[in-house]
Amino acid sequence: MQESLILKYTITTPKLILKPLSSLDISKLFKMSLESGIKDWMPDQVYQNEDEAKKAIEDLNSFLIQEINPSQGPIVLGVYLHNNRLIGHVGLSPVQEGVEIGYAIEDSEQKKGYATEAVEFFTKWGLQKYSLHFILGIVDSNNINSCKVLEKCGYIFGETKKDQKIYKKV
Repeated sequence: MQESLILKYTITTPKLILKPLSSLDISKLFKMSLESGIKDWMPDQVYQNEDEAKKAIEDLNSFLIQEINPSQGPIVLGVYLHNNRLIGHVGLSPVQEGVEIGYAIEDSEQKKGYATEAVEFFTKWGLQKYSLHFILGIVDSNNINSCKVLEKCGYIFGETKKDQKIYKKV
């Protein structure tokens, strides 16, 4: 991956580094996709093998290379600890109503504030970089922990549609 791409899309927070996924992350991304949290809440991100995880990374990074707006395609970064260990991902993706934030942290690293920190910093970055008027958070009504993350990051609950809670951050 081009060094300039990494520099352009790197966000450093007190506990984390948000940056493009790389080929070094294929095995870890595949393993994380098989965890219960991903299977339960993001089943479209469960990969059958490492080749599928590799293809996902390549596809996601192609959107970064094209420098598209998240209203046109996903902008997804890996969530890394400062020791460069991948623990999840965070992204902005187009939905009918605008742009949605999505995030996942591996099961063993949950309840440590990492999702909250990643969502908080990525939301601020996305609103500013892409001049977005708002970002939505759309979660399964039963995913209480994800609802708490959005609320801690200042997302306001709006409504429930089809078993999904819809939050908004302006």
